[in-house]
Amino acid sequence: MAKQPEDMVVRLLRDIQHTLADHSRRFDQMDNRFDETRRQLDELNDGTITALGLASHAHVRDDGIQKEIDDLKKRVKRLVAKR
Repeated sequence: MAKQPEDMVVRLLRDIQHTLADHSRRFDQMDNRFDETRRQLDELNDGTITALGLASHAHVRDDGIQKEIDDLKKRVKRLVAKR
């Protein structure tokens, strides 16, 4: 005896429901991966900004110290020349 059309529709609907549930689970997994990737990129961005900030700060500080050293050398030369 052939299956009734209603039975076939119910079977198709169950297959669709199963497929949708599987897709929902996979999308949830992808969302979690994207959230983790976004968090890692934010941390990388913060670290890069911090590193660049520290490097530029060290460069400015080094320039200031070098200027002070040059000024002190000039003062010492003047003092030695006055003797």
